Amino acid sequence: MNKKTLLTLLTLLALLGVGYAIYRELHHHHDHDDAHAHGHAHGPDGSHPDHADHAAPATSSALAAPDDGIIRLTSAMVQNLGLLTAEVELRPLEKSFPALGRVEPEPGKVAALASRVPGRVTRLLVHDGQAVRAGELLVEVESRVVANPPPLIPFVAPFDGVVLDVHVTPGAPVEPDRPLLTVIDLSEVDVVAHVPEAQITAVRPGQLVHLHATAFPDHTFTGRVKNTAAQLDDTGGSLRVFVHVANPDAQLLPGMSARLAFVTNTSPDAVAVPRAAVLGEGGDLFVFLQLGEEPTEFVRTPVVVGLRDERFIEIIDGVLPGDRVVTQGNYPLQFVGGAAATKLEDDHGHSHGPGGHSH
Repeated sequence: MNKKTLLTLLTLLALLGVGYAIYRELHHHHDHDDAHAHGHAHGPDGSHPDHADHAAPATSSALAAPDDGIIRLTSAMVQNLGLLTAEVELRPLEKSFPALGRVEPEPGKVAALASRVPGRVTRLLVHDGQAVRAGELLVEVESRVVANPPPLIPFVAPFDGVVLDVHVTPGAPVEPDRPLLTVIDLSEVDVVAHVPEAQITAVRPGQLVHLHATAFPDHTFTGRVKNTAAQLDDTGGSLRVFVHVANPDAQLLPGMSARLAFVTNTSPDAVAVPRAAVLGEGGDLFVFLQLGEEPTEFVRTPVVVGLRDERFIEIIDGVLPGDRVVTQGNYPLQFVGGAAATKLEDDHGHSHGPGGHSH
């Protein structure tokens, strides 16, 4: 069963559960009225003498909602719909556009050690991935210069870092055109992003960029745009953008892939709700606002939206901090209230109904 069919079935089951709850509620009141009609004496005006001061019980049926626009639910209906709410809050929001990239060494942070004279390796003290300190002896080469004894040439680490590659073994011959080993400083790296041509004008030096490496999906790295390439790629028509990233724990390694978000606008104190709370499309967006302390009364409230990120969306007009809005079960709730709509369009211009994408 595909996702679209599953979501449609879940929505239908929720609506059936709500309908059953409404039926039981109405049936309960019908039986209560029959008891009054057949089991009690009534006065000349049709009223019960013992209950003259009692008003008729109120019906909680959402399908019989009054003209005030409020959707009133019983606790059973809330449970069947699976309603969840979240508080409207103030939080920083950023507008950004995505790109993909790959980690590369920072220029000037990589050093290849090589011998100027032929010889052979007499000592090799390190291996790939080993952390080294500046000045630490890494390899020793015996020169072929005729002498007794032959001179020994030490090679030390030029800076603190990690051995990236070792190209020799003890006793192996050494030639000037072949590197002995490579050392890299991973405290800073470049992430080279491929930005689509349509987004090039939104890139600027010093721009804030958030990164998520595939190896660390729950950790957010932060970098800044350093510079851009002087031409577009011939194949993809994208621009290479070099993002400088501090990497003090050496988590980002050359060759790792990453997802980048280039920040183009920020709001430090945005009135925000989870994206799932907003329904509708185009200029007709709305949320279901909870009335009172208990999640049993809701009203459809039009909203005007602003910035958005992967989880939250800014509400410019419609709700206030401290309000509560429905974040789960709001799609079937609109049918209970008698007004259907689609979920908020995503960043790709698609709206999501109960069965997945709709165009």
